[in-house]
Amino acid sequence: MTSTAAHRRAAHRLAPVLLAALAVFAGRALAGENIDPASDDHQYAWGENIGWVNAEPSGQDGPGAEVQDFRIVGWFWGENVGWINLNCLNNGTCADSSYGVANNGYGVLSGYAWAENIGWINFSPTTCLSDPTCGVHIDPATGFFLGRAWSENGGWISFSDGGPPSAWTARTSWCQSTSSAPGFGPALSVVKTAGAGTKLVWSPQSNVTWYDAVSGRLSTLRATHGDFAQSTQRCLASKIADTQVVIPGAPPQPGEGFWFLARGANCRGRGSYDSGAASQSGSRDAGIAASAFACP
Repeated sequence: MTSTAAHRRAAHRLAPVLLAALAVFAGRALAGENIDPASDDHQYAWGENIGWVNAEPSGQDGPGAEVQDFRIVGWFWGENVGWINLNCLNNGTCADSSYGVANNGYGVLSGYAWAENIGWINFSPTTCLSDPTCGVHIDPATGFFLGRAWSENGGWISFSDGGPPSAWTARTSWCQSTSSAPGFGPALSVVKTAGAGTKLVWSPQSNVTWYDAVSGRLSTLRATHGDFAQSTQRCLASKIADTQVVIPGAPPQPGEGFWFLARGANCRGRGSYDSGAASQSGSRDAGIAASAFACP
């Protein structure tokens, strides 16, 4: 890894190259960017074989990378490899080739970016899993990119040097306005739909970006003395922004019943399926998480 001084010299060398490249780029769909929020040069990754990669190549609000809850859109610029497309949505090619860098909502990245000059870039390689720097993730608390991506033709691309973030480490404003994970789950109601079906509804919660909802049989819950690992039978909804979900299937038979639970989540973490009431006996979260039907 080069020194910070050398990095800054390399960054300045990018400027004249970008002026020419942006003329070519102007015909492509542009995305916003949310990189380097403090404007202190936290916008780079480093490839031993390809040099510096810039996540904010033309300054604030120019074509660059935009981290969202479930994906990254926009572009990186490599000083030696040109534009790196982070999502097929950028130029409307998803019908022909569906790809992109995904965010699991909590900063763990996966999927592929594409560069015309070096091909696919894998943000979650499996060849280095024993290495803690394998794959790329974003620290929701600080916004710093960490870890490494892999290109078959370009080699390793490092978003950090394995230690604390450096002066060049890319940083995003994504999740920085979210202070903490949500708390207890919402109160639920089951209502009839206009047809013959039913749906599960709840009121919006503050500090929540999306919801999960699960269900199971009451008879199994009773028979197992409250074991949610055994009684959870379905993830009704995963990472939805809506506050209702249709309950599939027929209503329970006489003498049978279903239980339903929901939790909120945001980029800082998942909330709880617990109600927070003193009358609740034991937590539900660990049992639901252990079920084969838990929401991802």
